[in-house]
Amino acid sequence: MKTADRLLDAAQDIIQRQGYNAMSFDDVAKMVGIKKPSIVHHFPTKAALGKAVIQRYREMFGQALAGILAQPDQDLRQALEFYFGPFLELDEKGNSICLCGSLAGEFGALPDAIRTEVGLFFVDHQTWLTLILKRGAEEGIFQLSGQPNQHACLILSALQGALIVSRATAAPHYVQQIADLLKKGLVGT
Repeated sequence: MKTADRLLDAAQDIIQRQGYNAMSFDDVAKMVGIKKPSIVHHFPTKAALGKAVIQRYREMFGQALAGILAQPDQDLRQALEFYFGPFLELDEKGNSICLCGSLAGEFGALPDAIRTEVGLFFVDHQTWLTLILKRGAEEGIFQLSGQPNQHACLILSALQGALIVSRATAAPHYVQQIADLLKKGLVGT
């Protein structure tokens, strides 16, 4: 694995567990096993490192979500299950939340470039969810009580919030319970 990727992994881990402001080049260097000045070779500033972490995270999610939309015969219930997957995985870890959810909590204290990336992450997810929900409503798979974009906001907010509450309370399977309620509300059973 390339040093830059290891640096991104370490920075992401710290941000997801402790937040952006808790991340330092010293901590990242220790996790990777290199000297602090070596980080500057790859990322000249903490903001540059943070931005690169988010861009990689957005790209990873973006490719996965685009792949689902590209499948014309995609079962929309399975698409939604796929979307819930990373949130459920983070809940099982117990000490991490969504990277951009973590950063949103520090939003006012973040550099502009990072705030922009965090905002784009949430727009990407709301847009994808809106498309899935709209198609599902048109096909009679989902029963929406409001507009698809409203339900998309509800799902994204509920999952992000559930991760935060789960971490704070150590409640087992908290995100799964919220995901089950969201799914139940969409299918009307």
